[in-house]
Amino acid sequence: MTRFNKLLSALLASLTVVSAAHACDLHGGGNLGFGFNRLHPLAQQHYQASAFKTLSVKHAKQVDVIVDEAATAKISYVIPLRYRDVNVSFIGSDGVEIVGDSAVLLEQDSGVYNLTFTVKRPGQSHISIQINGFSDGKPFSLSQKIELRSA
Repeated sequence: MTRFNKLLSALLASLTVVSAAHACDLHGGGNLGFGFNRLHPLAQQHYQASAFKTLSVKHAKQVDVIVDEAATAKISYVIPLRYRDVNVSFIGSDGVEIVGDSAVLLEQDSGVYNLTFTVKRPGQSHISIQINGFSDGKPFSLSQKIELRSA
């Protein structure tokens, strides 16, 4: 091998080692968490702050009930840190009576609210759910609905 080829081989070998070390910083968990690994776009998705998550309110979309018997709908919620003063109002259509509070201030970060109601006549009806509050200091409003079928 000529002297030029040896020099070129040594140079390429050293570049390979440096590139591999840099790639580990981008993708690995090394450097005690202070490396470039948190700057990589794929790694950033695991470090998203809860402030960027959205409000979650989940419940059954449709409920079968018996006329004149109390029924309960479980409403689970998760309120990220950027949301404040989240208030939920329940409005029954004609023939639906909300038992207890028709508006609730959600004071915990997450939980389950048991909405109790009674349907007074057979057929189709619904409960409208109105969610209001502040997100990053700005007012927000969401609407959801639970469809009721009664016999």
